[in-house]
Amino acid sequence: MKKIFIALMLFLIPINAPALEAEYIIGPSDLLDISVWGEESLSRQVVVRTDGYVSLPLVGDIKAADNTPAKLQKDIEAVLAKFIKDPHCAVIVMEPRSKRFYIEGQINAPGEYILDRDMYLTQVIPRAGGFTEWADKGDIVILRYKEGEQIRLEVNYKKIIKGKQEDVSIKPGDTIIVP
Repeated sequence: MKKIFIALMLFLIPINAPALEAEYIIGPSDLLDISVWGEESLSRQVVVRTDGYVSLPLVGDIKAADNTPAKLQKDIEAVLAKFIKDPHCAVIVMEPRSKRFYIEGQINAPGEYILDRDMYLTQVIPRAGGFTEWADKGDIVILRYKEGEQIRLEVNYKKIIKGKQEDVSIKPGDTIIVP
């Protein structure tokens, strides 16, 4: 009977179900909504400062950057417990502003974009309006900072489309240059 139940459960799970994504890591300039249950005067939207901290009533400055929303929630509740009996709060990332990338050159809508999910070069080009008529699709450069050093990735979009080169994952802080 157990084998039949397990087989039925496996049948109900979609084959193409996406894997659970890693939990979001808060970064500088992210807009957070911090709500304290039953304490409206303590609830507010805050922007993570460049030093990685946010300021909240009763809590003071607390490190938000490099934490998950769940970890920040626990940290806030721990401090509030000194002032409020059994505090409960929620931390919601309203705008993931720390996850930006830049695209410039022969693209229809150059500028700064928010990387709101895992994306590849073939996905961000359409987001930026696509190539201009004179774009050199075979000589794209991605400037990326890794461990404090700038690296240069040379990408041939034509080869990606033909399956001869692997698509490149875009990371926060990347600058894509389309000559």
